[in-house]
Amino acid sequence: MRNSMQDLDFEQAEMAGPIQDYEFTRKAARRFREVVNLESFEDEDAETIFHYLYKEMELVSFGDYLKRYIYERAGLQEPFQEVPQEVYREIMIDSFKETCTPKSMTPTSTKLTSLTANWLTQASVKRETVFLLGFALRMTVEDVSDFLTRVLREQDFDLLNADEVIYRYCYARQLGYYRAEELKKRYQELKPSAEKKELHADFSGMETEEELIGYLSYLKSRAEDPLSETSQTFQAFMALYQESREIIAGMYQADEEEWKGDRIWKADMITPSDVEKVICSGIPINNMGNLKKMSASTLARHFSQKRFSRQRITNILNHKFPVERFDLITLEFFIVSQEDVEDPYIRYRHFLAEIQEILKRCQMGEIYIVNPYECFILMCLLTDCPLAVFSEIWEKSYEETEV
Repeated sequence: MRNSMQDLDFEQAEMAGPIQDYEFTRKAARRFREVVNLESFEDEDAETIFHYLYKEMELVSFGDYLKRYIYERAGLQEPFQEVPQEVYREIMIDSFKETCTPKSMTPTSTKLTSLTANWLTQASVKRETVFLLGFALRMTVEDVSDFLTRVLREQDFDLLNADEVIYRYCYARQLGYYRAEELKKRYQELKPSAEKKELHADFSGMETEEELIGYLSYLKSRAEDPLSETSQTFQAFMALYQESREIIAGMYQADEEEWKGDRIWKADMITPSDVEKVICSGIPINNMGNLKKMSASTLARHFSQKRFSRQRITNILNHKFPVERFDLITLEFFIVSQEDVEDPYIRYRHFLAEIQEILKRCQMGEIYIVNPYECFILMCLLTDCPLAVFSEIWEKSYEETEV
């Protein structure tokens, strides 16, 4: 397998030459390659992956990304790690003033100096903060898209959300915040139009303001709820969820046959509890029969406080929680982990091909090696027994807190 590892997708991000402190993707790609090529990776895969995640992996916060963006855009020359926080803050404050961008999209008494200081140190922020910074820092469409998909790990601009369509239009033309507000007010006054207007994922078909208004009128007549069953993301989730239920039914049936049971397991008999039991088998259970709190895991920060619990699944099925990339990646990982493939490298490639297409269709951006959970999933896929290693690492993360 080791020879096959030389052309892993993410290694293409690691070009020749020294890696700077602010080049998060290249640094993560190099360390990924180094870890999966260790001798211990083949014999002690779970231990090696857990050690890397818990002890070595760099956790990159929203503030780190924001500083990197400012560092590169401002053309700062001194070493990245040596730039004082005050420098970034001053650049941001000056940019807010130059672009006439308000300090918040909603009324607040907090001073801009405090807000900028917080943004530069926070692990994550709300989606609307990224849109605000997009105007204040004169970001391009691509810049904002990267912050949404790579940093917040959320979907790209939502074609069915009028505000986000307007923001995207303004970023593409470097129109300011207040021009976006004018267009949002105009949207409120528009009459719904049943005339269908196409808008593709690359936003082609919206080159002029007239085309924008035409699409917004059509959008107003649709008013689709992102939590509804008709949303692209929910449909993608349901397809993966159903396939996972079929696999689990097969697992249960094989177990029944081993013990001479007479039950015939079918996918519709598999509940969210069954899915939790199989995918989260490494997470300990408390006295109430629920998964132990995420805060008890040493990898809580790494995995953004998310587990594929029955409560999470049920809330998605009942349209109370939106589907996130975490959900799609976890289900696709489970499905691929159960395929009869001897070469881990082939399995890894197959997973990437499948999940990249799904994430693109759902406007969520590609797999990002800097994201600890996604790195974790990819490493597990390169082992002989991905699901077993996945479960063992979850188990280790809880054992560490009990020592």
